[in-house]
Amino acid sequence: MTGKCGACIVAAILGLSLAGAALAGDAAKGEALAKGCSCHKKGDLNGRPEADLLAKMQAYKAGQGPNKAMVTIMQKVADADLPDLAAYYAGLEAVKK
Repeated sequence: MTGKCGACIVAAILGLSLAGAALAGDAAKGEALAKGCSCHKKGDLNGRPEADLLAKMQAYKAGQGPNKAMVTIMQKVADADLPDLAAYYAGLEAVKK
């Protein structure tokens, strides 16, 4: 019984690791995509957690969120590009206020 339990734990950990890797975007691709994002050149997204940025972008793409301009913009962005944009902004040094 112990062997089966250990195997399940290893499988679960491996599954979580692979899921996290699948969410990681390509920051270089995100940088190219972000060139058209003139509103966020002030650094307000810089250094935020990648998962938080991705969730926010997905919400805007789904039509949720207070900023209707962002809803419109994100609905034009391909789903596959969202992790790349999130990785780019998350990798930038946070701006001190």
